[in-house]
Amino acid sequence: MGASKKKSSDPLRIQIGGIDGRQKKSLNRVTTTKYNWLTFLPLNFYEQFRRAVYFYFLIITIVSFFVNETISPLVSLLPLLFVMIITALKEGLEDFSRSKSDKLVNTARVIVIRNGKEEVIYSEFIVPGDLVVVKNGGDVPCDLVLLKSSSADRKCFVNTANLDGETNLKTISVPPNYTLSNEDGNSGKDCVVCEASTSDLYNFNGRLETEGGGNGDAVPLTIENLLLRGVRVKGTDRVIGCAIYTGMHTKLQLNSRYTGNKSASSEKYINRFMVALIVGMIVVVVVLYLIERHKEAKIVPTMPFLGPPTNFNSAWQIFEDFLSFLLLFNYMVPISAYMNIELYRIFGMHFMHNDLSLYDEETDQPCRVNASNLNEELGQVNILFSDKTGTLTKNLMKFVNCYVEDKDFTLQNTHLLCEATGEQFELEKLDSEANIFFEALTVCHTVEILQDLGEKPLESAESFSERSHLMGKKIVDRYQASSPDEKALLEGCASLGLVYEGQDNDVLRLCRYPSGEKLQFERLHVLEFSSERQRMSVILRDQSGTTWLYSKGAESAIFPRCKESPRLKVIDEQIMKYAKKGLRTMAVARRTLTPEELANFEGLFRNANTQLNNRNELIRECYETVEIGLDLLGATALEDALQENVGETLEALQTAGLKIWVLTGDKVETAYNIGLACRHIPSGSKQHFIVNVTDPKELLTRLEEIDADNPEVLVVDGITITALLKETPRQFADLALKCRAVLCCRLSPLQKCEIVTLIKKTKKYITAAIGDGANDVSMIQEAHIGIGITGREGKQAARCADFAIARFEMLQRLLLVHGHYNSHRLAFLVLFYCYKNIIITGCMALFQVYDLFSATNVYNSLYLWLFDIVYISFSFTYLAISDKDYSEETLLRHPELYKRFAHNRQASMGVFCLWILNGFVQCFIIFYFTYAVLNDANVLFNGGQPASFQTFGTMLITIIVIVGNLKLLLVGRYMTYLNIAMIFASIVAFMLTTYLYNLDSSGELYDVYNQFLASLPLWLFTIICSAACLLPDFIIKVVNDVFRKVPPTSKLVV
Repeated sequence: MGASKKKSSDPLRIQIGGIDGRQKKSLNRVTTTKYNWLTFLPLNFYEQFRRAVYFYFLIITIVSFFVNETISPLVSLLPLLFVMIITALKEGLEDFSRSKSDKLVNTARVIVIRNGKEEVIYSEFIVPGDLVVVKNGGDVPCDLVLLKSSSADRKCFVNTANLDGETNLKTISVPPNYTLSNEDGNSGKDCVVCEASTSDLYNFNGRLETEGGGNGDAVPLTIENLLLRGVRVKGTDRVIGCAIYTGMHTKLQLNSRYTGNKSASSEKYINRFMVALIVGMIVVVVVLYLIERHKEAKIVPTMPFLGPPTNFNSAWQIFEDFLSFLLLFNYMVPISAYMNIELYRIFGMHFMHNDLSLYDEETDQPCRVNASNLNEELGQVNILFSDKTGTLTKNLMKFVNCYVEDKDFTLQNTHLLCEATGEQFELEKLDSEANIFFEALTVCHTVEILQDLGEKPLESAESFSERSHLMGKKIVDRYQASSPDEKALLEGCASLGLVYEGQDNDVLRLCRYPSGEKLQFERLHVLEFSSERQRMSVILRDQSGTTWLYSKGAESAIFPRCKESPRLKVIDEQIMKYAKKGLRTMAVARRTLTPEELANFEGLFRNANTQLNNRNELIRECYETVEIGLDLLGATALEDALQENVGETLEALQTAGLKIWVLTGDKVETAYNIGLACRHIPSGSKQHFIVNVTDPKELLTRLEEIDADNPEVLVVDGITITALLKETPRQFADLALKCRAVLCCRLSPLQKCEIVTLIKKTKKYITAAIGDGANDVSMIQEAHIGIGITGREGKQAARCADFAIARFEMLQRLLLVHGHYNSHRLAFLVLFYCYKNIIITGCMALFQVYDLFSATNVYNSLYLWLFDIVYISFSFTYLAISDKDYSEETLLRHPELYKRFAHNRQASMGVFCLWILNGFVQCFIIFYFTYAVLNDANVLFNGGQPASFQTFGTMLITIIVIVGNLKLLLVGRYMTYLNIAMIFASIVAFMLTTYLYNLDSSGELYDVYNQFLASLPLWLFTIICSAACLLPDFIIKVVNDVFRKVPPTSKLVV
C-alpha cells in the first residue's frame, strides 16, 4: 500500500504526440455504474443484507425450512423477496440509466492527430499524449494542456457550467513562449511533466519541457493552461491540446465521487422502535417457551390421547421449540416497513420537485432533491447557517460610491456627485489624481470581452460624441468576469466615459469618451486573487515605458502594504461609513517598479512557477516581494441588493424556533448593517461584539461577561473566530447557542466548515447550511442538511447540496411546509406499522393460552402473506404519503407550528408506547369478543354446523382488517375521496381474495368464507366488535378535536 501511494505521488511524464507504449496506458473510458451483468445480483443482495433487519429475516426464513410447520416458510420468504426484488429493481434501473449515459459519453466521436494525420475515433480510445482537436461549441473529452488556438491572441474562452455550474466564460491560454511547430507534437520530443491528478479544480502544477531544454528552460504550466473535461469551447474556431488526464483520472471524475453518507435523525427512532419490538418479541417468546415446557412436563402426560410424550429435554427439541415461537412472532418486526419508507421518500421528493411555489420561472429551476433520505430532516432543523453574498443578497453588484481626492463621490449615470458640496463632475474635468484612480480600476482586473466568431474588432471611426455610451454599452454587455465586483467596477467606469475595450496579446486598450483619446497598457503579470490574499494585483507598462503595480482588495489586505500617510486614516474612516450603509468596500493602491525590482520578481516567479511541490506557497512569497510600499489612491463601494422577501423569510424562520447564523467573508460593519436590513438582527435586541480579540484570558472574560447579560445577538470577526476555535471552543459554542442570531464575519471557507463542525459535535441540534458559491461547499457538505442556491456565483453549491432551490425565500416553504409534512408523515407511517403488527401478532400470542402453548398459528397462511401487501398496506401507505395535519397556508401563517416536531417529538418513545398500548387493547377486544362468541355456543351457521378452527382465524383477521383500515378515518387529518375509496377498496380486496381462495376444494379455507358470509350472527359480530374496538379511538379523537389549539387567522407570511 505504501508503495502504491508513493508511486501515485510521483510526477507524470507525458510525451506530446508520442506513441510509444500507448497500448499500456489507461483509456479514456468513463464508468459511473456500480454493477455489471455478473456482479449485479451478488453485490446488490450483499448491500441489502448489510441491513440488520434484512439479515435477521434471512436467518428466520432459512430456519423455517427446518423447524416444524408452525408457520409456512413462505410467510417469511415472500415479504423478504418482495422487498428485496423491488429494491433491486430500483437500483438496477438507476444503474442501467447510468450505463446508457456512460455509453453516450464514451462513444462520442472526437478528432485526434496521430502521426501528423487527423483521425476520428471514439472518445474512450484517447490516451495520454494524444493531440486532441476541439472545435467551437465542442465539449472537451479529457483534461488537455492547451497548445494551439486559432485565435490571434493564443487564447480561448470556455464555459465551465458542466464542471462547476458557473455560467460566465473563462479564459484559457497557450503556455507563454511555446509554439506547437507542427501538429504532430514536435515529433513526439516535447514533454509535459505534471503532478498526478487531483480533485482540485482550481490548481494545476506542471511544466512543458521542449526538445534539448532542461528544467531551467521549461515552460511553466498552471490551471490557466488546462482545458478540463466537461468544459465547452466558446468564441474560438479550433483549439489543439495534449491529453494528460484521461477517463476516471480526470478532475471532473475525481470530483464526481460521493463525499459521504448522511443519515437522518429519524433513523434513530426507527431503530429504537425496531429494537423495542425485537426485545418485546424475545420476551414473549421466552415466556411462552417456559410455559410450554411446564405444560410438556405436567399437563401433556395426563392426556394420553395426545400420543406418547416427546423428550422435551433433548437439545434438538429445545432448539426446535424455541425457534417455533420465534418464527411465529417474527411478524412483529415489520420488514416491509423499509420498502414503504423508501416509497414515502420517493413521493416526498416528487412533491418538492413539482411544487410550483418552489419553481423559479426566470431561471427555469425547480427544487431539486439529491438526498431523499433526508426529506424528513427538513422538519427538524434547529440551527441554520447561511452565507450572505448571493444568498441573502443578490450578488448583483452596482458601483455606487468612491472616495478619491479627499472627496466622497456618488455615481449618477454619466457623472459624479460630490455629497458634501452637491457639485456634479464629469470624469474628464477632474484632476489627474482622480483620473489615475479610475484608470487603476479599468486596468486592475482579469475581465475579458467575448468576441463573436466572424465579428470584426471594434472600431471607432464615427463621431465619439454621438456614439460614446452606445459603444460603451455594446462592449459592456460582452464583459466576461469571474467576479461580479470587477464587472460592476468596469461598468461604472464605462458609464463615466472610461471604457475598457479589451486586450490583444496582453496589451490593454482603454478609450476616453467623448474625446476619443486612446490609452494602452502592456500587462506583464497578473497576481491572482485568492480568499487567503484577499487582493489582486497587476504589473503594467504604460506608454511612456514606466512599470506600475496596481493593487485592489480588502482594506485589511491593502492598508498594511501602503506607505504611512495621513490619507490612510481618512480613507479608513470613509470605508467604515460605507460599510455602515451595508456596502461592499475595496481599497485601491499602486506603486512604480524599477527594472531591477521587476527582473528580481520575474526570476523568483519563474522559479516558483516551474516547481511541482509547494508551488502556491512559493508564488505567494514571490508576490509579497513587490506588493509593498504602495501609494493609496482611494476606495470604492458597491451595493449588493437584498434578495426578495429575505426579511420576511428570516423572521418566519426565527418564529419557527430556528437560530440563524450568518457566516460571511465581508467585514464586520458591512455584514452587521446587512443583518439589520434583512432583519437577521432584530431591532432592539441585546447585541454583543467580540472583534479583534485573540488573548485566551481576555476571550474567556469577554465570553463570561456576555453570558451574564442574557445575550440575543453575537457578532464575531474572523481573527477572533480563529482564537475561539483554538482556545475556547466549548465556551464559545455554549454562549452562541443561547443567542437568537449569530453573525461571523471575515471568514474563510474552512472557518465556515469548522464552525458547523463545532455545533454538530454538541449532538443536540440538527443543522442546515445554505449557500450559493463554491466557497460554501465545505459548509454545506458538513451540515446535517446542505441546501444550495443556484445563484450568480454558479451552481457548484447546488450540485454538492442535498437540496437545491433557486431563491432564499423558497427556504421558508421548503422547511415550514415540506419539512413539517415529511416529519409528520414518516412518524405516522412507522408508528402505524408497529401498531398493526402488534394487533395481528397479539392475537396469536393470546391464542397460545388455549392451545397448550404449542406455537400453533391461528391464521391461515394466506392471511399473513397478503396482510402487509394488500389488506391494509395500500390504504395506510397512501394516507401516510399524503396526510396534512394543517393546510399549507396555515403552516406559512403560523411558523410556530414548526416547533411542535422539533427533536422528533412526534415520534418519541411516549408516543410509541401509546400506539403499542392501543394495539394491545384492540387485540384483547378482538380476541376475546371472538372467543366469547365461539366458546359458549358456536353453532353460528344457517345449517346448524359448528364453527371450525379456520372460521376462528377468519373471524380474527376480518376484524383486524376492518379495524385497521377504519382507524385511518380517525387518525388521518387530510381525507380525500381517494383516501376513503382506498380504505374501503382494501376491505373489499380482503373479502374478494378470501372468497376466491375458499372456492378451492383442496385448500384449508374451502367453503369457510361462504358459510361466514351467509351467517347473520357473524355479520352482527363483525359490526359490534369493530365498533367496540374503534369506540375508544373515536372518543379520543373527539376530545382532541375539541381541545386542539387551532391557530388564529393572521396575515400570511410570504
